Amino acid sequence: MLISNCFTLKMEPLKRKSNQQSLGDVIKDFLRESGWEQKLDEVKIITEWDRLLGASLAKYTDEVFISNKKLHIRLNSAILRQELSYQRSVLVNKLNDAVGKVVITDIILK
Repeated sequence: MLISNCFTLKMEPLKRKSNQQSLGDVIKDFLRESGWEQKLDEVKIITEWDRLLGASLAKYTDEVFISNKKLHIRLNSAILRQELSYQRSVLVNKLNDAVGKVVITDIILK
């Protein structure tokens, strides 16, 4: 018995979609999806605080942390606290500009 080939299968090579990304892009995507990007931005802000003030004034800083988009600064100098309170909005803008995005909306000086 002879079976004729009544079905013809046309096989085409599979085309791969280009899914090439740089390692940097892969890491950025991972950080964003895992929630670590926000934490790293907060660390950048805290590090930038010391740089912005300079070593001579940063030594008066006892504690720095971020909560609810507010940078909390505990200072051991009432005079420095008063001077910085006049510049809060300028400091917020400089810190956010250093990171390249809005990470904090206010500074709480204690």
